[in-house]
Amino acid sequence: MKSMKKYAPIAMLLGAASLAQAQQGDVKQLGTTLTPWGAIVAGNADGTIPAYTGGLTTPPANYDKSNPGWRPDPFPGDKPLFKIDASNMEKYKDKLTPGTIEMLKKYPTFNVEVFQSRRSVAYPKNVQENSIKNATRCKVINDGLGLDTSTGCGFGIAFPIPKNGTEAMWSLATKYRGQAFVQKNMQGSFVKPSGEIVRTYEAMGYRGWDFYDPSKPNPDRYYSYSYEYAAPTRLANNAAIVFDEIKTGERTAYNYSPATRRVRLSPDNSGDTPVSQMGGAMTFDEDGMFAGKLDRFDWQLVGKKEMYIPYNNYRFQYPDANGECAGAKRTVAYHLNPKCVRWELHRVWHIKATLKEGKRHIFKQRDLYLDEDSWGEGVGDNYDHNGKIFHVVYQIGAPMYDAPAPSATDNVIFDLVSGVYGYSGAQSGNYLTDIWPRSKYAPDLIVNKKIDFKK
Repeated sequence: MKSMKKYAPIAMLLGAASLAQAQQGDVKQLGTTLTPWGAIVAGNADGTIPAYTGGLTTPPANYDKSNPGWRPDPFPGDKPLFKIDASNMEKYKDKLTPGTIEMLKKYPTFNVEVFQSRRSVAYPKNVQENSIKNATRCKVINDGLGLDTSTGCGFGIAFPIPKNGTEAMWSLATKYRGQAFVQKNMQGSFVKPSGEIVRTYEAMGYRGWDFYDPSKPNPDRYYSYSYEYAAPTRLANNAAIVFDEIKTGERTAYNYSPATRRVRLSPDNSGDTPVSQMGGAMTFDEDGMFAGKLDRFDWQLVGKKEMYIPYNNYRFQYPDANGECAGAKRTVAYHLNPKCVRWELHRVWHIKATLKEGKRHIFKQRDLYLDEDSWGEGVGDNYDHNGKIFHVVYQIGAPMYDAPAPSATDNVIFDLVSGVYGYSGAQSGNYLTDIWPRSKYAPDLIVNKKIDFKK
């Protein structure tokens, strides 16, 4: 927090700096009127979004250092300022995504509890410095499908001031979450319209952001992950590894099945292939709002706007063991338990994707609303080929104040046609770790369990 306090006086001077002014900003604004990652330092005109003053870097008193992956709510005394439901959503509709409005119309039990906006995201000093440098040393290649890292591009947000939708998507792809973390007791589930929860898998998960790998001066991958499944029986001891190449945007995946005792390439672990381990409730490229190659869509940067999005969701992600949001209490039929999801007003990047002519995908259009501070939290609306909202994607995250790093997020996908929704996340915490060396990531090594976590 101390490293960013220098911005506070600037924010006060700027007062109600317009979004348009900041969007047209140049690199010199990074670290002054814009944060190093491109967010507007100043608060908004009516004071409902505060100025950025450095984020949250001090854990609360009840944070247990012996269990560092579990992060208690640093704002337990916060109460909802107001509630948005179907009866009053007209008043707030300009700050709600179309998907959220549709859910308010469709589900009488769904509502949005809005809390005080807290800009709690923080970054290490070296990530801030590299984000500023990236503004002039990163460029897209291969028609936007890849990123040129030969000039030192890496180790920060790729495009803190994106000029178009493709650059904004590369900033999403290179978001900072720490170099890597392991997810203990990962669970995937889908919830039927009846409210019944179907547990689809249990696993240990590893997620690494190779764009921040200190052993690679010119990063050649930007993201990788691995799952080692423990349940159900049909999945136990299966494993998967996935990595995304930076120059081509290509995704490579391998699966291991003890039934066949073979490691096989798995090209279907991408695009709009339904994730079988989630009961088909989400597609592979819906992970983290969007994941994988950009080739099927034209990406347009619409601009910035103020929106209500899920934010600072410690109570959902790290619930009290006996609290009202523990375990299955977080879900109800059709949507998450509104009492367990905190919403705040934040400025977001609006990116619109339109399916290219000649390309195939179950979604014809996608609208992403990405938080300006984290480049990862937010809401996605995915439309079918009739122009109706099909899936709504929520990133339910909470900044890792101990790192610091913007967030580790649970992924939630609502299917507005079937009424089913799926979600996945670590039930026992997200533990920061080092990036796996390539020697540990060879496909033939996934036969043996590799994921552990540090307490």
